[in-house]
Amino acid sequence: MYKKVELLNKELHKNSALKVIQDLSFAKELISAPLTAGEFFQACKDYPIVFTKDEKNGWSANAIFGYKEKQNLFLDTNNKWELGRYIPAFIRRYPFLMIEQKEQAILAFDATLLSEDEGDKERRFFDTSGEPTEMTKEALSFVNQYTRDEKETKKFIELLDKWGLLEESAANFVNKKGEKYALNSLYIISEEKLQHLGKKKQAEICEKQAYPLITAHLISLGNVQRLGLKED
Repeated sequence: MYKKVELLNKELHKNSALKVIQDLSFAKELISAPLTAGEFFQACKDYPIVFTKDEKNGWSANAIFGYKEKQNLFLDTNNKWELGRYIPAFIRRYPFLMIEQKEQAILAFDATLLSEDEGDKERRFFDTSGEPTEMTKEALSFVNQYTRDEKETKKFIELLDKWGLLEESAANFVNKKGEKYALNSLYIISEEKLQHLGKKKQAEICEKQAYPLITAHLISLGNVQRLGLKED
């Protein structure tokens, strides 16, 4: 999604601005996107929510948008997100992101959107005094909050793992033509394991206020069948 990540620099970008993003074409090949835990309640209405683990055993939660490679079923022919559907913060934060460098978090962006056009001066990073513009301040605030939420979400999934609730699974889709597709190496919460938890773990889940998030995840799995029947 990010084609040319560049750290925001007060000197290098003092006269630079961002082009206006006309549509969401940058997300058209996203088959899924990370979710933070606070987004579960909205996202569970529209997408399957699953858990994945990277090569370093780092956990993340993800909303699934399609079942074929580079397929996002929620973008229309004009590259607009389907009306009424929740758009994850991971997508809404584009073209910004946070980069950890030497124990410091620095705001970065997709430099393919750099503009020197005077018509884009309202979208400059810095004002004539060299101070961050409102656009930059808002982007920094949003991305900082997203980064905090992302870390909290990882802690939540680590707790699910600690409680022994996660099981490896696959999302199986059948489209209108009867064709079958599967996304493998996913993790979901086992309802059977959830039902057989001891009192100590049940109390801990209540204390961590995890049951609502668990419920949202389980509700979201009903979207697997609906996603398979969406028009491609």
